[in-house]
Amino acid sequence: MEILAISGSMRSGSYNTALLCAVSDLSPAHVNVTLFEPVSDIPIFDPEIDDNDLPQSVNALIAKIKGADGVMISSPEYAHGASGVIKNLLDWLVATDALVLKPVVVATVSTSGLGGVRAFSSLVQILSAMNANVLMDGSLCVPYASMKFDNALKLTDDITLKAISVSLMALERVIGQT
Repeated sequence: MEILAISGSMRSGSYNTALLCAVSDLSPAHVNVTLFEPVSDIPIFDPEIDDNDLPQSVNALIAKIKGADGVMISSPEYAHGASGVIKNLLDWLVATDALVLKPVVVATVSTSGLGGVRAFSSLVQILSAMNANVLMDGSLCVPYASMKFDNALKLTDDITLKAISVSLMALERVIGQT
């Protein structure tokens, strides 16, 4: 099973990227989780660009999504919504079928007690508009990130570790049905 993990943060010490790395580390042998990098290569969305002239980095993203069995997106919350990085990336995909019916797990990680719930809500809304198959039972909001990761950004929180297992099981269940 191939899972593409996309972080909505370009920050070197990103808890959202660290969460996706933990997902990769915790995945069973038959599940390959690949982090899409670098997200900074995706240019600012320009609706004037013809589908035949998409930037190479956007074509590579589309190909990676289409080649994956499922996707996991983790975003920080900025101004009560998903990060501009992830919103920009998704804007490039709106006119494609890359995410149509694709199983997607949404995650948000925040240092606040809310765990990025407003970013989570906006991401679910955007992905639903794109006809992605958002797996609510596998999605997660992680609050108080600074207490759940050590200084090396290794996930140490047992509850979040268990939640990752639930996310992976949700992806396996839905992917196994297709």
